[in-house]
Amino acid sequence: MGMLDHWQPVLLSRRLRDKPVGVTVAGEQVALFRTSDGAAAAVADACPHRHLKLSVGTVVGDRLQCKYHGWTFDACGNGESPAAPKMTACTTSYDVREAHGLVWLKSRTSTPAFPAINEDGFFPICTLEHAVPAPLELAVDNFNEIEHSATVHDTFGYDLDRLHEVQVRFESTEDSVRVINAGPTKRINRVFAWFLGIRKGDTFHDDWTTRFSPVHSVFDHWWTSPDGTRESMLRWRLYVFFVPQDDKTTRVFSVTFAKSRYPGPAGGLRLARWLLRREIDREIRSDVSMLYHMADYGTGIDGLKLSRFDKVLGLTRERIARIYRGPSAGRVALV
Repeated sequence: MGMLDHWQPVLLSRRLRDKPVGVTVAGEQVALFRTSDGAAAAVADACPHRHLKLSVGTVVGDRLQCKYHGWTFDACGNGESPAAPKMTACTTSYDVREAHGLVWLKSRTSTPAFPAINEDGFFPICTLEHAVPAPLELAVDNFNEIEHSATVHDTFGYDLDRLHEVQVRFESTEDSVRVINAGPTKRINRVFAWFLGIRKGDTFHDDWTTRFSPVHSVFDHWWTSPDGTRESMLRWRLYVFFVPQDDKTTRVFSVTFAKSRYPGPAGGLRLARWLLRREIDREIRSDVSMLYHMADYGTGIDGLKLSRFDKVLGLTRERIARIYRGPSAGRVALV
């Protein structure tokens, strides 16, 4: 399977309106547009006539019209030429789905399962998109190890002076990698700590599973007293999808939920959603900022001085190579 044979989130739904939008996924340029009934559609972002980008064109009814010579294409990639009505053309089209505030696509010929996003009693907080200036493997590395949380993050993470006390455990299957961490929480903003119900010396729990069709990680974060008898007021669940744009850039789409012990139907989360959204955005930006300063963007791990937290790097690379990567789907030529 190639990368586009897996369901990929490619755009925030709210960004796709009456005009087409161009995106790049695994080096392939794709034009997204909405038909007259509001359904999202996707075709290769190059008119087969003279290769102008279709994403700079116009939506006319259910068809995407090329700005150069007026050729039009439907959601299945079937094209028509106004200057030569008997001439037919087609271009690559994609299966498209919208869910959780995102537009997703995959190749027409593949049949992967759609990634499960289990709310499980959690309340939706936000769906975000961030550009990461690094290859896929390095983007995954950055999110999928907890050692850096002591210095990079403000809320989610461990006390630097007690990092040696953090317990880390790995569980892996043929198509998943799970990492379970627990240790002394770092000190966070007093007001936020009060709101979350976190006390000095509490234990931070970071439990995540990474899957590879597509590449995404599901993070569960919560705090407890050291003996485990008291839990913080909020739990977080983040679904983070890593979508390669090209060999140097990865787009990260995150879908965040929270569960509150405060009273009320959503535990007050509706009122606090803006604050929680800002916190998630800030923490992800902290991750991204580190990748602007890498001395080497090579994806190999030979020669690195890896710690006990870094076993996950080799596990994820093996599964990315075996499950996720493959020959790219090509475009269908002029007929």
